[in-house]
Amino acid sequence: MKEKISHLRKHPKTPAILTALMFGGVSFAAVHNLPNPPLFPNTDTFVIFAEQSVSFEEGTTISSGDVGTNNTLNIGKDTAVNGNLFADKIEIAKGTTINGNASYNKINNKGEILGTKTKPVSLPIANLPTAQTFTVGTEDKTFSGNANTLPAGNYKNIILQKDSTLTLSGGTYNLNILDLREHSTLIFTAETTLNIQFKLRGRDNISILNGQNAKPNDLHINYVGTFPKQIKNEKQDDETEVMSFLDANEKADCKNRKIGRPIVFGKNAFLNFALIAPKANVIIGKDGTMRGQVLARKVRIERNGIVSKEETFERESDPTKIVEDNGEKFSGNELIVLFADSASFSDALSVAKSVNGTLSGFVPNPPTYKILLQTSDAVSVRNAVTVIINANNPLIEEVIPNYVSESE
Repeated sequence: MKEKISHLRKHPKTPAILTALMFGGVSFAAVHNLPNPPLFPNTDTFVIFAEQSVSFEEGTTISSGDVGTNNTLNIGKDTAVNGNLFADKIEIAKGTTINGNASYNKINNKGEILGTKTKPVSLPIANLPTAQTFTVGTEDKTFSGNANTLPAGNYKNIILQKDSTLTLSGGTYNLNILDLREHSTLIFTAETTLNIQFKLRGRDNISILNGQNAKPNDLHINYVGTFPKQIKNEKQDDETEVMSFLDANEKADCKNRKIGRPIVFGKNAFLNFALIAPKANVIIGKDGTMRGQVLARKVRIERNGIVSKEETFERESDPTKIVEDNGEKFSGNELIVLFADSASFSDALSVAKSVNGTLSGFVPNPPTYKILLQTSDAVSVRNAVTVIINANNPLIEEVIPNYVSESE
């Protein structure tokens, strides 16, 4: 009998997250000395696409969607990719599994590619869409507390203070700066467009969430990243930190408005959007989760990130964390929570935080979440289950450890 961790409990009300991927093998011939049309007419299939480079640090999970770049793709060790890869050059570190195809011109592969390997590949892979032009407003908005809403319109700078929540009611918002301070939450309840001129910044533990009736990619963010010429450039409080993500040449290009200010999200960010930043670098910090799509100049996902194009997502369970208690085997650092249909992502995040955990998996029907704990022993898991049960949250229908299933 072979034991394995159930990704989400196999139960009539809590189905497992299942990935069913079909990969077509297509050969691409590189045509030299002639201008090539892009291999893909658009970027619709990609969860991440960058003009210059894509980098995934150790332990990242690409739960769904293809990954592409017109230059270099670097995948760190112990990474799992459930999608296809397209790049001029690919670097894959040891312990990494690509559950899809890889198309490239050069490769250094120390991992495992389960699908078809195609060489050469025609460049460019795809062209980035251009950011829209727009006019920002003159009114600043700073929010604290939780009972905040903002209608569509033109604004200058929008700041969410620490531990605050702002709800967007849908429509188009044109602004110069969006700054989400620590533990703040931005919620969109309908299809929304954010046109951002100069700065998009998320500090540690921020959330950008879809409301109950909205999908992750119902938030469209168009980002320029350069300061408007008609407005005096004001030095930002995070200038040194953000600019440290650029090399010397990039810093000069940013100063001269050739490229945009980097978009930086801190650790433990939970992000839902379709982001277009053709002239800017995007950095998502350690333990971050992103559902939707990122199209940018460069993209970097730091350690233990989760990226998914689909609403469903999951970080693989760690088989080394299996524990046994009273004859039952389960993951020593995971819980499974079944919510009522009326529950939102914000509700699930609150439950995860109550046990000092993070969301690491979700299926929508019924709404079932996997919570990753900071423990690795049976007693701590049992205690976390008890804490959630004793809270008497009416939105929770069941909470259990992530039990191990057995198969031949």
